[in-house]
Amino acid sequence: MLKQLKILTTSWHPGGINAIIPVIKRIRQDSLTNVIAIGHEFSEKSLLNAGINYNRLQNYSLQDVSIGSMQSLLQQTNPNLVLTGTSIQEKPEDVVIEQTITLAANESGIPSLSVLDFWGNYYQRFSDLYTKEKFRFLPTKVAIMDQYAEKEMLDEGFPKERLRITGNPHFDDLEEKANSFTSEQKEEILAQIKLNKKLLIFYAANVWKDYAGEYGFWDLDNISLINETINNLQPSYKQRTGLVVKLHPRTPQQASEEIKRYIDTNNHVTKEERIRLVTDIHPQNLVLACDLTLTPNSTLGFEAVYMHKPCISIQPGLKTKDYLAILTQNKLIPVGYTPDDCINLVQRAVTDENYRRDLVNQSSSFRTDGKATQRVTDLVYEMMGI
Repeated sequence: MLKQLKILTTSWHPGGINAIIPVIKRIRQDSLTNVIAIGHEFSEKSLLNAGINYNRLQNYSLQDVSIGSMQSLLQQTNPNLVLTGTSIQEKPEDVVIEQTITLAANESGIPSLSVLDFWGNYYQRFSDLYTKEKFRFLPTKVAIMDQYAEKEMLDEGFPKERLRITGNPHFDDLEEKANSFTSEQKEEILAQIKLNKKLLIFYAANVWKDYAGEYGFWDLDNISLINETINNLQPSYKQRTGLVVKLHPRTPQQASEEIKRYIDTNNHVTKEERIRLVTDIHPQNLVLACDLTLTPNSTLGFEAVYMHKPCISIQPGLKTKDYLAILTQNKLIPVGYTPDDCINLVQRAVTDENYRRDLVNQSSSFRTDGKATQRVTDLVYEMMGI
């Protein structure tokens, strides 16, 4: 009897695990190969919510994600392919499981596939920022979103034969989800938000205080800007508008607490709950239930566009690259790079329903065909000779 082929899959970054969860599900449904999923830190909650059984490093008597530990993991699991999301070293000394397990696989002669989830930080995902060794962690193949990503990656020196355009599996069902979103579902989400306002702005946070110097702003700057913009509206708009905030899963605790204090203080001073910080509502549901999504450069900007919902990027005082450039520079969504521009965009979107409708029309050409999961799955099977 032939021994069943095995895939070892893991990711640390929320975006990385989201990109491969649909593939894990599809491969397990096909039952052509065994999938061993390893949950690590931020990915554990995503795997749990997706109903995917997974192991932890502790199941293999491992305590870290060093290259030595990843070599031991490969020896214990003996996979025929390593499948990962992608991530970067936030600090040069960081050790990232997507990178170390890829390097261990490469050194062991095991094929490896990484699925890209976002437009940006390309070479950083596959390079050692500590030793400055470019492409040290480059896998056998990288599944990428589209021709935009391919062009940028080729410009950065990626070998073309390593890249395969597949799309991001995480985006496959967004249009269907939006089309099937009912008024009853919306009312249920609004009841969970518990903010009694006629018009809701959803701020998808993803720039925390540690990066304020690099970006030129952080989430609290944007939350304050939005709040003050609402406060300066005509009374009829001011009274009917609320702000829903959801922080990125990796937001440091100190930054989270500072944002919470600001919201609590504001609601106390205004003697009304204008801002609500939510934690347990899926961000896609917030996009669908709210009237407008604002974000610096979160993946939720792309998700809002795919779900036919109005979205604006606010990046006041931006000092670094615009990581939503695929959307903003192609005029698919508007962007504010100064506080005044951001204020004007928010004012217009809040007070003009037709403008919000125009924002959806403006981005209507940016669509997914819903077949990324199948293309990545086919690539997995191709690499395994199935």
